[in-house]
Amino acid sequence: MTQQLHLFDSPKGDLEYNSSQEIVFRIVNEFPFRQQIEFGELLGVSLGSNTSSFTHGLHRFPAKFIPQVPRWAIHQLREPWPVVLDPFMGSGTSVVEGMLCECTILGTEIDRLATLIAAAKTQKYDVARLRDIGAKICGRQGQKPGALILPMADVKNVEHWFSARAFSDLCLIFETIEMIPCTVEERNFFACVFSSIVRQVSNADDQTQKTYVSHTLRKEPPKVWHTFKKQLSRALQRVNEFALVRRGKGFVLQGSATTLPLEDKTVDLIITSPPYVDSVDYMYNLMLEYFWLGPSFGVHDRRQFNSLRRAPIGAKNPHSEKELPQSIRPFVDLSTIPDYRQKAISSYFALMEAHFSEAARVLKDEGRYVLVIGNSATIADTLRVHDCLIKLAGQFGLQLEHAFGYRIRRHYMKFPRKGRGGIILMDWVITLQKTMRARRFSRLPLPQLRMGVDEVAH
Repeated sequence: MTQQLHLFDSPKGDLEYNSSQEIVFRIVNEFPFRQQIEFGELLGVSLGSNTSSFTHGLHRFPAKFIPQVPRWAIHQLREPWPVVLDPFMGSGTSVVEGMLCECTILGTEIDRLATLIAAAKTQKYDVARLRDIGAKICGRQGQKPGALILPMADVKNVEHWFSARAFSDLCLIFETIEMIPCTVEERNFFACVFSSIVRQVSNADDQTQKTYVSHTLRKEPPKVWHTFKKQLSRALQRVNEFALVRRGKGFVLQGSATTLPLEDKTVDLIITSPPYVDSVDYMYNLMLEYFWLGPSFGVHDRRQFNSLRRAPIGAKNPHSEKELPQSIRPFVDLSTIPDYRQKAISSYFALMEAHFSEAARVLKDEGRYVLVIGNSATIADTLRVHDCLIKLAGQFGLQLEHAFGYRIRRHYMKFPRKGRGGIILMDWVITLQKTMRARRFSRLPLPQLRMGVDEVAH
């Protein structure tokens, strides 16, 4: 389905609406060739598009970008046999897509659980052996665990999160995975499958990304063993399907986007979706999963967990307060932003400035950087994050080449939030190029979107 886009970029970068005051998107199943997308155009990705093929659906992850984006970028912008990097890898969406092509793709991520999920998605396995190990794990159903203990210390309200039966069954599955003879890679696979059901079988609400037990939308969790077996069967099928089509090489690295473990000018293409500014607390959204797997990453108690939540770029309450970069002060008036958000916003842009410096270091001359980012809407205003990041990147020779937007539909958020802060309803796909050729800075449109009462987004 194709619809003409009725909006124009005004000198201020705002939008003019058609006579019906509606923003019209061009509906697509896949992004068109970049030559067929106008600068500033808005696309709508059909809900019929598959976003969980192969190992993409192995584990839920907050605010991950749809695979159509890295798929489009790799096919449109890669040179033969390129080296591709995702410095904010998350759960590995771009790494999986890169491995479907003949390229080498690297992913770095600071979040340890995300790194485990990405590694599980991209590892090469003996599927028959995984089935055999899975059968042995499931063969323990009906037995009692050695101990009813949550791995992370200082979690005092276990009964708030899990029923007694669910907790016992989870303890049994977890201790079996920990003890069963297998390789590290195989154990990580089963740990990922286990982690993927924890939220589902808990008392925590499934309708939002945040981890909390709702008292208005009460939940009847499914049985643990049935859910684990079902998810394991799906995971084995996904791994087998991926093994048949994978062509490239993927490497999952633990690392920071501000100190990349790479040499200068070694990357042809960067594709990434940085964290949203002060909108998504990634670790908090996966808190229950960290209760179980955190100690294996060295996160032994709640105090360590809460401290790590403040470390990533985009943290709501960052460890250190940083100055807002001078170059973007025309776009961000901190005096209009509530005090409790100012520290997070200033730190976010300062750290993103450091990241762009590092990205320019590892990117080859004339290489490209595809950036996927949304503007953070609050009840009072909208931060022009897209313009700010373009301006910061330009300081290091990463010049704006092209940009278009696409509509977001959240699978997790199934009820409206009445315009409250942090809602991201549309992403921008921005192509930058590392070049010495000067280019004029262009502000992008700023659509004023609202989420419908019956809308399901992702």
